[in-house]
Order: sequence, then C-alpha cells, then structure tokens
Amino acid sequence: MADNKEDKSITRYFAESLYPNIQKLQKNAGNILKRSNIEDIHDLRVFSRRIRTILDVFSDFLPDKKRKSWEKDIRTITKSFGAVRDLDVQIDLINKVYESTEDSKIRSGLRRIRLRLEQKRQQKQANTKKTTQMILNSESIDEMNAWVETELEDKENEMFFSPELYRLGYKQIQTRLDEFLLYEIFIFDPARVEELHQMRISAKQLRYALEVFSTLYEKKTYFALDITRQAQEYLGSIHDSDVWIDFLPAFMKKETNRINNFYGYKQPYYRIKPGIEFLIKNRKKDRDRSYKAFLKDWKEWKEKETWLDLRKVIFMSSLENHNQPPKEKSSGIPKKTPPVQPDNQIPK
Repeated sequence: MADNKEDKSITRYFAESLYPNIQKLQKNAGNILKRSNIEDIHDLRVFSRRIRTILDVFSDFLPDKKRKSWEKDIRTITKSFGAVRDLDVQIDLINKVYESTEDSKIRSGLRRIRLRLEQKRQQKQANTKKTTQMILNSESIDEMNAWVETELEDKENEMFFSPELYRLGYKQIQTRLDEFLLYEIFIFDPARVEELHQMRISAKQLRYALEVFSTLYEKKTYFALDITRQAQEYLGSIHDSDVWIDFLPAFMKKETNRINNFYGYKQPYYRIKPGIEFLIKNRKKDRDRSYKAFLKDWKEWKEKETWLDLRKVIFMSSLENHNQPPKEKSSGIPKKTPPVQPDNQIPK
C-alpha cells in the first residue's frame, strides 16, 4: 500500500466513485434475467469496466489480497459477456442491413449469416444466465458494497479534496493520456488494424479515468471527456468493421464446405454468395467513412490543443491549495456522487 493510504479524502472519493457503479451493475444483472434487451448486457459490461478502472486507480488504498480478489471477479464478469455482446451487436447490424434492401438475392445471404450468428448466440444463452446469477450472488460484490457503506457512514470521514487526491488524479489521467497518444503515429495508416484497436482500448481507459475524476475537477475536464468519448466511438466503429471484414471471408469458406458436404455439390452456395459479398462491401464502405471522419475530427482536436489543455487543467489544479475541508460533514450514502453517464449515451 501507498504511504498515504490513510488519506481520508482519497478513501472517501474512492467509495463514492465505486458506489453508483456497483448499484448499476447489480441492476443490469437483474434486468438481464427479467427481459431480452441487448443494451442490458452492454451496460453491464460498461459498469464492470468502470469498476475495474476505479479499483485500478485506487489500488493502493485496499489490501492487496482484497484488491486482487475483487479485480479478478469483476474481470471475469466483463469477459464472460464479451462474446455474447459481440454476437448481439452483429445480429442487430444484420437486421438493419437486411431491412435496408429489397433485393432477394442479397437478403438470402444475409439470412444465412443471421442464422449462424443466432445459433451461436443460443449456445451461449445458458452460460449467460449462469454468469448473471453469479453476479447477483457474488461474494466480491457483497464485500465491495459492505466496504463502501462502511466508508460512507463514517461521519468523521469528511468529504474534501486533499492535495494527495489531486496528485492522484493528475498521475492517473496523465498516464492514460500518454498511453492513448502513443498510438497517434499509427492513425494515418488505415491498414494499422491492431494499433487502431489498441488505441480504442486506451481511449476507453482514458475516458473512464476522466469520469472517475470529473467531480474532482469540477467539470473542467468535461471538454476532454466528450472528445475522448467521440474518439472511442470512431475507433469502435472502425474495429467493428474490421471484425466483419476478417470474419466474412472465413465464413464464406466454411459455409461453402458445409453446403458441399451436405449436398455433395456447391451450387446452392451461389444463392447466398451475393448477400455475403454485399455485406463485405458494406462494411468496408462504413469503415472508410468512420476512418475519414475520425481523421478529420482528430485534426480539429489537435488544432484546438485539446490534449494540451487537458494537461494544463489537471496540472494547475494539482498546484492549488486544497487543504480546506467543507463546512458540512457528510451524512452517509453520498448525496453527490461522481457522475455516471446515462445508459443510452454509453458508446460501444
């Protein structure tokens, strides 16, 4: 643990950051069991990633054994729903593309792709319910809830922003911003699929850190949070298209072999081929659109010195005098918690 592990300002801020995300995680787990809505799984993964970010940011302020246990269980939740979420997104896209065309030749191939995706999705349904129930019965989540409630009920633990908390915010955001900008040299080459994917992950980590500390900086970093979210959306759209572009040729080959083995000849394959080829062109076109839009906005963000301005905000804030605690003491469960983005505004 860090030397300043007893800093009550940091501990309090840690608890108040964690509290709403645990509540949202459990709520979405309950929604998954009660209804069929692909956004519930998406939201659940978002809140699990936010919790992981918070645990990482404040990792020095928990016993190592407890921190590792909590991080491991939350990471399991995120990963368990990853493949299911990807399939839901792909099926949703197929439905949209299908409705956008009246060409029966194209629709035939789209129906075949949708059939195979739905078969995979059905195979994972039982495990989805099992994992969801695991969340509702999770010992780690119960422990986190108990720890948060204890911290927030401590009326002597005044809520104020100490110099150490500002230094922590500066370090965490600065580190994630550096990691994000490390990939800038690759963005001008559209063939850098893996680097663009890694940049998307870094954008997500920067975004979550900015969300964690948005209350600390009194909305002064909102401009950077909004732009980071836009960057994540562009890079997410590019990545989704790359997944399709990689998947569909392999799907064509596999489906050709499946048809040949079943019928003894390949002729039926040509009924679905136009739809598969159409989707490949569709995804390449969409990727090109997203990529060009991303570069255009990136140039504007650079011209406006977005990232330099963010560094200035967090640096200057860390130099100010923050030793004055508030006049009123806190009274348990927080009245004001770090903002959680509305579910319908959470990007992929």
